[in-house]
Amino acid sequence: MAAAAAAAASVLSTAAAVNDCFSIGSTVVCTNCFSEEIEGEVLAFDHNTKMLVLKCRSKTTDELSDVYVMNLSLCSNVQVIKECNGNSTDDPQKLNLEQVKMRLRKTVERRQDFLKSKNADVSPEAQELYRAIAKQYGYNEVSWQGLNIQILNEVTISPPYRVDNVVSSSNNESSCNYIKRIIKQFFNTRPSPALENTTTATHNSTAATVPTSSVSSVSPTSSSLSSSNAASGSPVPAN
Repeated sequence: MAAAAAAAASVLSTAAAVNDCFSIGSTVVCTNCFSEEIEGEVLAFDHNTKMLVLKCRSKTTDELSDVYVMNLSLCSNVQVIKECNGNSTDDPQKLNLEQVKMRLRKTVERRQDFLKSKNADVSPEAQELYRAIAKQYGYNEVSWQGLNIQILNEVTISPPYRVDNVVSSSNNESSCNYIKRIIKQFFNTRPSPALENTTTATHNSTAATVPTSSVSSVSPTSSSLSSSNAASGSPVPAN
């Protein structure tokens, strides 16, 4: 009951604050849904949507400012800690809504593309390979068929996803060779398990006496990757 009463009081407090008019130039502090306190200067406030735009001090440099768009319906403890003195400053720049919509659309598309690469039945490394191939062909041309990666509806890569596992249903050697080059480049740029373990062990054994910056990393070679992959016969774990 006490928790419910506290939650109701928080909602009423927020609602009361939302009903007030925030003047441009005033300083406001509010707590968002992640229990983070955001303090900044009011740039804009829309009463209908309960959206408050704050200009806050940058966390990285004094020369720039961070801009937060706060949904006050999801905030608590909204307070005006300093009213505008009336000598405020220039009008804020108009928001380019078309650019915002375009960035939102691209962000959603990237997220949807990333979700297409997810497959709970394969290793994280296989999912990374999927994304590497999709970057070359486009996510609409790559799909999961069970455990297999299918490209252009004709080329299939089966586990363990090496060059020997590339098969074309139409005997398209050009596409197969190109995909094999992508696979070779993908695995050649990844550290082998042996090297990862050796580097980790070296780092752990010298961490007490040697600074981290002095431990040099070892770059994998094609031959070491080939021998390691041949010995394991399965994809290298991503983590």
